[in-house]
Amino acid sequence: MSEKIILTDDLFLGDGNHKIVYAHPTDLKLCIKILRTPDDPDFAKESRYRKALGSRADKMTLLTKYFGEVETSKGKGYLFERVLDYDGKISQTMLNVLDDTIADKKLLPATEKLLLDFKQTYFDEKFLLAGVDPDNYLVQRISPTERRVRIIDNIGIASFIPLPYYFDYFTLKRAKKYWLRFVDLMRSDYGKIFSEDFLRKLADI
Repeated sequence: MSEKIILTDDLFLGDGNHKIVYAHPTDLKLCIKILRTPDDPDFAKESRYRKALGSRADKMTLLTKYFGEVETSKGKGYLFERVLDYDGKISQTMLNVLDDTIADKKLLPATEKLLLDFKQTYFDEKFLLAGVDPDNYLVQRISPTERRVRIIDNIGIASFIPLPYYFDYFTLKRAKKYWLRFVDLMRSDYGKIFSEDFLRKLADI
């Protein structure tokens, strides 16, 4: 039987409506998520998606790695990859990156490249979202000059029979639907920094 992991207040990373997140006490590259309710529908939805992906999940760069259940001093926990930059710093959220770009327009070319690269990877991996809040996307610096997006929440489909998990036609249809929602969010909330030409390029699928 594995030893129970002790979670102390200094390990707290953040919380939301569905879960509380702690750093792993002995491995900085891992985090532990504690569900607020054991039958949380958001986590169940993500778990079904990961199960449907099978081994393909390990090849998807947008999806953080999941390592299974653990017992902790705060109850059952779920062990995930913690998204850190190449230098060990905590990765920013995309919301942070966008707000920084508003404050400093010199960052705009790099932010536009980040979003276009995100689009390419999103469709290459046929990723299935349940929401487009940029606070659920982390921007990971993998070198001094390279960044990539990682998605940590609002993953999967709530449908009882999730056809996009099994049929490419429905996968692409849903991926397009949520990507266009994301572009609409960029237009409504960040239209002051992005040109209409860029937003059209972002929406071109």
